[in-house]
Amino acid sequence: MWTTVLVSGISIGSFYILIALGFALIFGVTRNFNLAHGELVVLTGYVAYWLWDGYGLSFILTFPIAILVMLLICLGLKRLFARLSEPLELNSIVLSFGMAIVFQNSMLFLFSGNYRLIRIPFLSESFQFHGVYMSYGQLTLLLLSLIVISLLYLVMYRTYFGKALRATIQDKETAALSGINVTLMGTLAFCLGAVLIGLAGPLYGCTHYLYPSSGGEVTLLAITITIFAGVGRLSGIILAGWILGLAESFTVVLLGASWREMVTALLLLTLLAFKPYGIVGNGES
Repeated sequence: MWTTVLVSGISIGSFYILIALGFALIFGVTRNFNLAHGELVVLTGYVAYWLWDGYGLSFILTFPIAILVMLLICLGLKRLFARLSEPLELNSIVLSFGMAIVFQNSMLFLFSGNYRLIRIPFLSESFQFHGVYMSYGQLTLLLLSLIVISLLYLVMYRTYFGKALRATIQDKETAALSGINVTLMGTLAFCLGAVLIGLAGPLYGCTHYLYPSSGGEVTLLAITITIFAGVGRLSGIILAGWILGLAESFTVVLLGASWREMVTALLLLTLLAFKPYGIVGNGES
């Protein structure tokens, strides 16, 4: 049983990583604290649901359309954030909070308040592998998340673009003095974040019920993992997502689902008390 719980925790954690990556990347490069991140994930889930349920489009084909929609929205948000003055972090919180309300009410108007789920029968079927019980949905979630995480890792650590992004995250002024176009890096960060959100949304739509106000929980999840990891640390985000996924999985088995949020909050408070710079942080800014 415990092996099954372990695999389930890794699967959930990998999906949490995918959700948090877009938020962490945009915040790290631009210092825009996007409280509407969860609403964007849910919105792409609704787009996938609308295409799948209303037009009979294959679930796989909803991904490129969801990504395209999110690219347009995120580039629009980038233009709004670019108009903000200092203090940037505080003003971006106020702006994105307003945008979150706009997105919530737009989804309520377009899709109503009914709970919706992309139901794919194959994903709900289970199988056993060496004593480990797992659904095809969990396996799909795990494999797709790991593929995206691996590709992003290669981009961030094996390309000039990735090195420029990491340099901008670490010190924007020094990066600009080194010849890096930090404005372009900000735009590309929003684009890459949009791609990650566009990938996470349809997956969210087939694993969680969609309703207009569900984005708040997704945003808190992304913020928690980013704080766990420390800004700009991809390895920290991966570790934080897995720890959070495992903690939730074991909590549900041992204490029940109602304790899940409490355990997550205690983990976050403990980390802030003993490792305020993140799991892999060492105190540098």
